Amino acid sequence: MTRLNRSRKKKRGSGQTSKRRSALSHKSGTKHRVSYRSRRASRQQQETNVRCLAAVNRVRRGQSPSLSSAARAEGTTLRAIRKEIPDALIQDRPGGRIRVKKSDGYSAKVEVMTTEGARVVTARGSRQRELAGQHRATFLRVLQGNEPPSALEQYRGKKIGGHELISDFELLSSYAQAGDVGQLDALYVTPDASV
Repeated sequence: MTRLNRSRKKKRGSGQTSKRRSALSHKSGTKHRVSYRSRRASRQQQETNVRCLAAVNRVRRGQSPSLSSAARAEGTTLRAIRKEIPDALIQDRPGGRIRVKKSDGYSAKVEVMTTEGARVVTARGSRQRELAGQHRATFLRVLQGNEPPSALEQYRGKKIGGHELISDFELLSSYAQAGDVGQLDALYVTPDASV
């Protein structure tokens, strides 16, 4: 056996040993640390996802005439939207116009005012996300005096993520006076944000 073949054999053997060690540590339940880089990438991905969902919602609400203008308004790109939430889009033919579907099944963390106060909940699907946005817009207009308190009645008994949306003006007023409403930032919750 030549010297070159022996060194190759040693390298193969050492590779198998390290594979066995990693398999054993995995079987023994040793937890592997998630690197800072992968956590950061995950956080960036979540932020991108939030921007993409917000862009799609802009088109559904009629706030942007096209998906590309909605993407620009939300600080993302058409390419990112196609990559992150492809099931929210329709394209009849390759190279054809990309349109937004009427609904999708993507979930997102949202900040809502519930009967228990401000909460971060998971809105499952575009219908719940849209309901969260409509409710927020309504109660803010009511608090500003631009709509009557009766506008909240349409949300009586409606829930997002198992939490009932606030529909009682007196309760909403007490939360507003306590400063709970002022703590709400944006509809969509980015990583590490909490109410």
